[in-house]
Formats: sequence, structure tokens, C-alpha cells
Amino acid sequence: MSRPVVRPVRLLTIAIVVAQAATVVAIQAVQKPSFSGIWIIQPPNKAAGVEQIVKQDDKTLSITSAGRTRTYQLNGVEHREATSTRIGEVVMVSKAAWDGRTIVITTATSYPNDMKTAEKEIWSIDNQGQLVIDFVETAPGQTPRVMKITHKKKS
Repeated sequence: MSRPVVRPVRLLTIAIVVAQAATVVAIQAVQKPSFSGIWIIQPPNKAAGVEQIVKQDDKTLSITSAGRTRTYQLNGVEHREATSTRIGEVVMVSKAAWDGRTIVITTATSYPNDMKTAEKEIWSIDNQGQLVIDFVETAPGQTPRVMKITHKKKS
């Protein structure tokens, strides 16, 4: 049984198509999404209907909700924030960095009663263009609190 002869032009065409497809996949993997906009938290989350205003540039991510703004450097550098309360100081150490097409924000919080918590947020944009935040909070001796918070873009 003889094999069919594949013409060099056909091989070249196949090679070009494969190369173009690989280029598109590589570009999509490198392009980072923009999280900027006004986002509305979706049900079934208890905070459904709450707006978050997100501003993002090459270096920072700022989130405003309920009159409070948090700003993160997207280079993984830690940011320390201390808040005085009537029972002592609450200290939050946060950092944010890109991980592929997601932003990962971690926050370690120390309370005056020596309780400590750790939070991790993974920000992504799903196939429907929604902001999805996978959230985990842990504290010694407690069951981790895990949530998926979905937001629809208002503008």
C-alpha cells in the first residue's frame, strides 16, 4: 500500500495555520484583563446589589466600596495598614500580584486580642465577562470561610 504524496505547499499552509493558532493562544495567555469599572455583587451573596468601583492601571488596583478605598501595588510588595480601635490596634499586611491572568491578593490581619486571620482573594474575569473573586479566610482553630463572589459590570 502506498502513502499519498503530500505536496510541499500543503505542508507549508498547515505549518502557517498551526503557527498562527499558537501565536493567538500565546497572546491571550500574556494579555492581562482589566478589572476597572463599576461592579455589582450578584446573588446568592449576602452583599448582592452592593457596588464596587475598581480602578486599575499597570501598577495599582484600587477598590472602593461602602466609602472605603483600598489600594494595592501589583508588584507583590507588602503594604501595612494599622487602624486604632477602642480596644487596641488592628494591623493588616496586604500584598497583591499578577499570577498569569489573575490577581492574587493576600492579607494577614492581627487583632488586639492576639487573634490572627489570613485572607486570599483570586480575581479573574470569567467567559461571560463577570468579575469573579474566589475568597478564602482562615483563622487558627476555625473552619475556613470560602466564598465565590460574582460581580456583573455596571459600566
